[in-house]
Amino acid sequence: MKQNILSHLKDVEQQYDIKVLYAVESGSRAWGFHSEESDWDVRFIYVHKLDWYLKVNAGRDVIEEMYDDNVDLVGWDLRKTLQLFRKSNPSLMEWLHSPIIYYADDDFLSQMLTLEPRYFNAAKMMYHYENLYIKHDKRYLQNTAYPLKRFLYYLRGILACRWLEEYGTLPPVLFAELVNAIVVEENICYKINELLALKKKSKENDQKEVDTELVEYAKRWADYYEQKMKSFYPEKNINNIGDLDNILREFIINS
Repeated sequence: MKQNILSHLKDVEQQYDIKVLYAVESGSRAWGFHSEESDWDVRFIYVHKLDWYLKVNAGRDVIEEMYDDNVDLVGWDLRKTLQLFRKSNPSLMEWLHSPIIYYADDDFLSQMLTLEPRYFNAAKMMYHYENLYIKHDKRYLQNTAYPLKRFLYYLRGILACRWLEEYGTLPPVLFAELVNAIVVEENICYKINELLALKKKSKENDQKEVDTELVEYAKRWADYYEQKMKSFYPEKNINNIGDLDNILREFIINS
């Protein structure tokens, strides 16, 4: 499949006259709880040639393509990427740490990772993951049988908040790594890994009853963060972004 994905990226480069700087897997395959029928959610960062940036009317800064082999490509222009990086965008931060990399300009990735500590905002990330688990709870987890995929999304949001509270860095993208690092109760860890194995064997939208103890564990932590988040303030003002301007200029000039 990697060769298919690289071929699609080449097609996109030619079709839109761009250069791909970075391309990774995102979503359930990157997190490690995909099923056989899961889509391939490829996310990439690209740069146009100089003339594209020298127009009064800005062009569209997102590329979206879906292919017959279930490859879903979504890309962000470099300028958009750096604007979101400045704001510690959670999706972008996860892309930069995806365990499945299809292509990376080493210089670009190195510069982004070097600057990450300056722009990373742990409190803002916690609000993102809190919103993730609240949304999944309200939309999908109100019955006794849950869509396994949605319960794992819910649990991932909660455990990511725990990681951020304890370490203040980006949580591991791989869900199994997050579980092993955060969940100290052996019986809960076992139940999560058991559920994870079941999800991988199931169809994408299968609904199953989840162990009561595991549900209570998740809800207890969800309630905790509902109160805890009232004391977190996500604002982090960074006025001097010359380092990001330098990246933009460098890769536009070299495109």
